[in-house]
Amino acid sequence: MLRMLTLAALALGGLAFAADSSAPAIDKQKLETYLRYAEGYASQVKFAIDDPTASPYKGYFRVLVHLSNGPQKLERVYYMTRDGRYIVNGNVWDLSESPFLDTLEHLPTNGPSFGPADAKITIAVFSDFECPYCRELAQTIRTNIPKKYPTQVRVIFEDFPLESIHKWARAAAEASHCMAEQKPEAFWAFHDWIFEHQQEINPSNLSEKTLAIAKQQNLDVAKVASCMDTHATAAEVTRNLEAGQALQIQQTPTFFVNGRTVGGAIPWDTMNTVLQMELNRPKGIPGPSPEKCCEVTMPTVTGK
Repeated sequence: MLRMLTLAALALGGLAFAADSSAPAIDKQKLETYLRYAEGYASQVKFAIDDPTASPYKGYFRVLVHLSNGPQKLERVYYMTRDGRYIVNGNVWDLSESPFLDTLEHLPTNGPSFGPADAKITIAVFSDFECPYCRELAQTIRTNIPKKYPTQVRVIFEDFPLESIHKWARAAAEASHCMAEQKPEAFWAFHDWIFEHQQEINPSNLSEKTLAIAKQQNLDVAKVASCMDTHATAAEVTRNLEAGQALQIQQTPTFFVNGRTVGGAIPWDTMNTVLQMELNRPKGIPGPSPEKCCEVTMPTVTGK
């Protein structure tokens, strides 16, 4: 489940560097040419490279590369040495920190949640309401976590609707936040119902069914309807999407167990093994810092 650390020397003549401790100023065209060749990307793949930024790792700067091919988008994270000569394609591990430190620093944790805020394990699930594999994972989590780990695990839901293939997923994500704004518990009622009845839903009846759930939850139905009609929660869904893309999510569902990336609708036995690994983390290997990854602001094996 852990990726090997690989170093690739960049022969990028003409790179300019700042004279002080600031990040290197890179020649993005030369970097793109090198990465396109090294990674084997086809000519139709478009690149957009961010400026290097500080990383949690001393001596390395974080370079985020945005890749796109039509509606499909993907982000890749690289780490560059201060002199710009070497780039890391993979993970950098500081033995005094969590091996998932960079992920934890970029992982949103403000979505709807259940489980105690001080739980030893936080699972952040990036999901799509129209995705059948997300339905399987949701059932696994909702059936087992509250029973097996009521005080040890907190689960946070984050949006990652795949609009290019799922026609009502984005609208459902927005609707879920309209529900949660009035009552956090209403989000989970919506979450459980929509996954259970996924095959009955289409773009034409989503609003009607959402409002029926809102009524059952004793919400202000007119307020929920207005929220959906005006796309009042669209920005929140977009922020979650962008966060997931920056975390290099390539499939739904993808979830993070204290920063460890796990992809797919894995069965409970496999998930339980991952949870036990975290609960029995060897002494000397730090877990996530509470102030970075587990703050509550409102009352997700194929791995990397």
